[in-house]
Amino acid sequence: MMHGIRLSSSTRSHQLAVLVTAALAVAGCHVNAGDDDHDGSGGEPASAGSGGSGAADGSGAAGGGDATGSCGGPEGDGGAGDGLAPTHNGIISIQDVSILGAPQAGHGLTVQVLFTAAKPPRYEEMPGQIAGCKAWVYDVQDAPPPPLTDQGVVTISGLKGGSVDCRFEGNGYVCPTHRGAGQASVTAGQMGTASYVVRGAEFSEADVGRYLRVGGAATGGNNGTFPVVAVTSSEAVVVANPRAAEESFAADYLVLAGAGPVPGNPNDPIESGDEITVGIEPGGEMAFEFPDAGPIVAGEAFQLDDASRAVLGAMPLDGTPMTLGCGGEGGSCGAAQGTLVRFTSTDGSVDGAPPSAMPPPVGKQVEVQCITLGGDGSITVPAEVMKLLQEAHQASPITRIRTAFMREGVASATNPGTGPRNTTYVVAGHGIVGFTSP
Repeated sequence: MMHGIRLSSSTRSHQLAVLVTAALAVAGCHVNAGDDDHDGSGGEPASAGSGGSGAADGSGAAGGGDATGSCGGPEGDGGAGDGLAPTHNGIISIQDVSILGAPQAGHGLTVQVLFTAAKPPRYEEMPGQIAGCKAWVYDVQDAPPPPLTDQGVVTISGLKGGSVDCRFEGNGYVCPTHRGAGQASVTAGQMGTASYVVRGAEFSEADVGRYLRVGGAATGGNNGTFPVVAVTSSEAVVVANPRAAEESFAADYLVLAGAGPVPGNPNDPIESGDEITVGIEPGGEMAFEFPDAGPIVAGEAFQLDDASRAVLGAMPLDGTPMTLGCGGEGGSCGAAQGTLVRFTSTDGSVDGAPPSAMPPPVGKQVEVQCITLGGDGSITVPAEVMKLLQEAHQASPITRIRTAFMREGVASATNPGTGPRNTTYVVAGHGIVGFTSP
């Protein structure tokens, strides 16, 4: 049984489907609004986003959709020494993420590994620094966002569930913990859950809070990527899949870490005092070869203040400054080195889509990143940035905005030597994501 979920019998399957979609949408920028298959979670993250990698929507994990890396990333100052100017940007985000207004969707480890070609921001509050606000405005037809790139294997250590290796597969990075093949059987359970038994698998309690990706079933609803809510034996798991039907088949499977929130997740993937280290084994396009970043003391859990909770789910489009924080009335800020806000817009159609769907943009897209180091746990996004959002909305009406507020530990690592001084920024902590439908 799924812990912590109480749904009436008449609405359990529908509500769970919406919750799973919401959980799956958190990590990437684009969620395919027309796809409710829920496959692909943690599989092929489409673009960067608001706070983590992995979760899925049916078009390719991690919020799949298109294959663009539309979150840009900080430009950096090019580093010191005689190295060449940067050619690429890197962002690695490691978060325990929850969704505003959807406690039933749970929380979970959300990892994003975002390597893209360098693209100067339209607006930069503090040029050359990680701090301050940066904004990118993309024209999908004439000046699209740069795609995500393969830069080798990224290893994240210091997590409660153990180290994970993240690899580029399909359109983006995923973090598989184990994979295999075997004879499988599916049995639909209560409240939109299903039991998957895979002969020869080696599931463990550490897999609760991860995602199971399954292929090979003749019944479409049995294929996909689903949150693991319980492990009943080394060969059997319970997942959230309201579309499951009884079937036996030869399956291939993959267990993914960092793929997003999981309903009723009892595991805390990032605890107070956890220290995270990130390293890279260069590969792919070979634009990054940096020393290990860390250890980073992860940002602690927090509560948004009342005013920020209202704004996170109703982003203004009038060009006025916006403040988000955890230090006001109703909020609490755990210890953290910095505070980060990321948001992205889409003008793709959301007709009939869940409230968390982020379809690929068709005209304009705005990506914003704001970081404050130290401070009181609040960030004000200046009018110059909010006006870019307003102008994009006037040019091609925005249909949805995804906004993430995060409390972070922060580190950076720059390629050594005389080559391009490409820098990767690593942030680790806790985040909450909200969705605005103008």
